[in-house]
Amino acid sequence: MLAILFFLERLVSAMMHLPPQNDAVTSCLAAREFDAPRGATRCRRAVLALAVMAMFLGASDLSAEPLATPSAWTIADISQSQDSLNDSIDAELRTTTPALPASLSKDLRSDRIWLVNTRSISHHTCCMNLCQPEFRIERLDQCGQRRASSLDEYLTSMDPTRPRIIYIHGNRRDANKAITQGLYVYRQLACHRHGDQPFDWVIWSWPSEASAVLLADAREKAQRTDSQGLYVAWLLREHHLKSQPTGLIGFSFGGRIVSGALHALAGGTLGRRTLDVPPITGANIDVGLLAPAVDTTWMMPHGHHGLASLNMNRMVLLYNHRDIALRFFKFVSRGPGGHALGYTGPRCFGPRHDGTALPVRAFDCAQMVGNHHSEKLYYEQAGCAGHEMGSLIESTLVID
Repeated sequence: MLAILFFLERLVSAMMHLPPQNDAVTSCLAAREFDAPRGATRCRRAVLALAVMAMFLGASDLSAEPLATPSAWTIADISQSQDSLNDSIDAELRTTTPALPASLSKDLRSDRIWLVNTRSISHHTCCMNLCQPEFRIERLDQCGQRRASSLDEYLTSMDPTRPRIIYIHGNRRDANKAITQGLYVYRQLACHRHGDQPFDWVIWSWPSEASAVLLADAREKAQRTDSQGLYVAWLLREHHLKSQPTGLIGFSFGGRIVSGALHALAGGTLGRRTLDVPPITGANIDVGLLAPAVDTTWMMPHGHHGLASLNMNRMVLLYNHRDIALRFFKFVSRGPGGHALGYTGPRCFGPRHDGTALPVRAFDCAQMVGNHHSEKLYYEQAGCAGHEMGSLIESTLVID
């Protein structure tokens, strides 16, 4: 399938008298700059359709590329002025949570798992209730058994000595798959925790189930990330007011929600809305992003999420320059020529609240993950994902 896709891309480029493109298919807006024959335009649209199909069918149908041992991590302190350090929106994950070693059973009994569900409340920013969002909150055990809870219980259970990690899934997850995936990632982190520190794991379940066809679905979910970012920001504000150590982990569009939430917490605007409360900076939240479907430029100073770094303490970024889905990210981005942070790797971020550079630990997982856009492969093949994301459990208690 990949071979056919890239062959068609180059064939259409030749018909339009353009050189082959190595990084991404030209955006729809950019294509207007060229005087291409009508037949070539039709072919190009066919290529785009194939690309979008690859984006949503996922790389599970594609043959995996050879796996290799990861190279050294890139440790990057990225400030406003630094250049690029390294040169795609969701594949279906059909998996069950892995079995846990018996030695971990005692530690896991001391962990608490929460489900914050926003699927039944408005995802339109103009209609959101940001005074007291009506989150549906439940408690879960390690097997996924649920019991009703409340926002009051969630807030009163906060503990300054106990980290609370919020996990935000990617696109095309219904309510059940969100729980299954959230428990899977929890177990991966629990297996790789660096000590015996108990923590709270929060699965953020947002309305991301398939609701349209291909590209239209991706664009619709991209818009929903604004409302979800505001909801998460509202909750993060409560965390901060109660001195609750907090970490954020996001995959694909979940990473876009993470950066948007931190931006809104600092007073930024999402979808023409703000929290309408005094902004908070210096929340010192540790962030873990896996293949984030957020524009590379958005967390730069004056970017769309340009205030996000003011609430970050450090960042762990796992990206993949071969990701077939994020390769075509520009077709769901807000402007022409956009590239996903999960595809390019770190470029430039704004400073932290004290003016210092944001510490970023970044790793290109292409050798292990291949051309797939699969959260599961980051944990099972890359190997480092569980270890690095698990490090957030303890690091949220330490401020650089």
